[in-house]
Amino acid sequence: MTTNEILNKYTTGEMTLPEANEALREAEAGFTLDPNRNVITQEEFLATTAGETPDTVNGYGLMDHGVGCMEKVHVVNGKTVDVNMGAETAYVYIAGKKYELKGDTLVEPEG
Repeated sequence: MTTNEILNKYTTGEMTLPEANEALREAEAGFTLDPNRNVITQEEFLATTAGETPDTVNGYGLMDHGVGCMEKVHVVNGKTVDVNMGAETAYVYIAGKKYELKGDTLVEPEG
């Protein structure tokens, strides 16, 4: 299983945090999810939705901004609530999908 597949399964609730961490270790991802920072609760999983376009994404996911750890983020109508990456590259895994984060806005990943 790839790192992307593992993170997508975790952000849909198909995999628990301990299961995701074990799969990340097996995949030799080079990181695990911090149980004190990255927990998405059952209530948050149920409140997370994604439609056909990035602007329809709402709920909770994980942001990868290239520093070796993931950050839990809240998204409303395709925009992060408390995060603005400016010109830096970041990705958000949410509702089983991966988006690029441009500033505070989710977009389809390039390439």
